[in-house]
Amino acid sequence: MSPPVVRHADLIRHRDEFPLLGASVYLNTCSLGARTERSRRRLDAFLADWDELGARAWYKRWLGELDGLREDIGGLLGVPGSEITLAPNVSTALAVLASALDPIHRGDRATLELLAAAGVAAGAEPRTRVVTTALDFPTIGHQWLARAPLGVELVMVPSPDGLTVPLDAFAEAIDERTALVATGHVYFTTGALNELRPLADLCHGRGALLLVDAYQATGIIPTDVAATGVDAYVSGTLKWLFGGPGTAFGWVRPALHEALRPTTTGWFSSAHQFDFAVDELALAPDGRAYELGTPSVPSAAIARGGLELVREIGVERLGERTLDLGDLLIGLADDAGLVVKGVRAAAARGGIVSIAVADPKPVVDALAADGIIVDYRPGVVRCSPAFYNTDGEVRLLVDRLAAHVPAEDRRVS
Repeated sequence: MSPPVVRHADLIRHRDEFPLLGASVYLNTCSLGARTERSRRRLDAFLADWDELGARAWYKRWLGELDGLREDIGGLLGVPGSEITLAPNVSTALAVLASALDPIHRGDRATLELLAAAGVAAGAEPRTRVVTTALDFPTIGHQWLARAPLGVELVMVPSPDGLTVPLDAFAEAIDERTALVATGHVYFTTGALNELRPLADLCHGRGALLLVDAYQATGIIPTDVAATGVDAYVSGTLKWLFGGPGTAFGWVRPALHEALRPTTTGWFSSAHQFDFAVDELALAPDGRAYELGTPSVPSAAIARGGLELVREIGVERLGERTLDLGDLLIGLADDAGLVVKGVRAAAARGGIVSIAVADPKPVVDALAADGIIVDYRPGVVRCSPAFYNTDGEVRLLVDRLAAHVPAEDRRVS
């Protein structure tokens, strides 16, 4: 079989913008995207403002930089920037959202009535369950396991094939006690893609909300977040947005803002933050209601550099090239007798291709000694070529995998 055509070869012209690509064969974007020089220039500008303006930089530059970041992210998701919430990481964003669900767990009548007005008929009884899956990142489950003393129960949906969680499996787990389904858009080990609209319809039909962790999707899976039907969406700039650590973000369906009032707050969540009133709290009428304290401005500057490039190229083209490189990797791995543990069809996966290896760390270390950077998770070597990788780099990866993966982990012909 002839190898697949990898589209958008012209995007290789951007390689020179990423210093990391000159230091190694970097195929680990699903853990940390490479940094573009645009981010360095924006960070240098932040430092220059600090040196020149001191605290005046807040009003002259930095608050505007944060608003610009919200607009950048909103544009990526098809919503106004005012609907975007900034956070330092997804765990923090989830903690705020979890606090807003506490009245639903208690069966607060006013909250349940507000939910019904927003199109989620939760009924009149407490909903104490949160449903997640065995394939989701631990952050999701931990957030509600920590609420067990408050009477919250976490329900774990198994994966029947170790790769995906079909809609029917969710349907079996969601009942009249379910307040929320919290799951990934793309699973972090197998790369499997969840179809969000059918899942949102299922949740709403049973009076539950849907929260999606899209960290492995944002930047390569085009997403009109409002059209997906999800109720809350969290993601960040660390991976496919090439924006580094320290910046995550969220979105809550505006119709739910009255029902989902967080009790974990900070001064950036205030509608009147510069009144500095200690004795009153009026939450912001937009996405800032779910923010906490002062966002990291240097992180925002770095993130905006990556987002500038994503906006310039377009998520659709970024995704197409990324998935094509994944197709190439899967085909070459098959030819080499390696075992691909993941979803194969490009339409059903994100940018992750995992190779089954019983003890993956020594293989990843050997690849690093060859100058090839990938990662591992239990039972797999996790590979993630991005738009800036070449066909030749993917071929080299598979060649060296074939040299380092033990015979017992290979496919028997």
